[in-house]
Amino acid sequence: MKTYKIYTKEKGLAEMNDFMQITNLTLHRTDGPAVIRYYKNGNIEYEEYYINNQLHRLNGPAIIKYENNGTVISSYFWIRGMYYTKEDYQKEILTFKINLL
Repeated sequence: MKTYKIYTKEKGLAEMNDFMQITNLTLHRTDGPAVIRYYKNGNIEYEEYYINNQLHRLNGPAIIKYENNGTVISSYFWIRGMYYTKEDYQKEILTFKINLL
């Protein structure tokens, strides 16, 4: 059975075997992935970054999927719940940084 580490606003860190146990909880973590799923051998299968139940990450992909040996299979970029291609994500981040000046 695969295991998860889930971070929520309401309960903080929870380890579980069934992702559906998080109903009515807010996925949220500011210092790392809010959802981590593991292969049976203990390696990470995927990570998902959430802020207030929205896929969100400003310093890399919000979803990262790994092979059993740890090699990255795919990654997906999200900001405030909106999906971006890698190129559009890089443009959005650049715009974000410019607006901070």
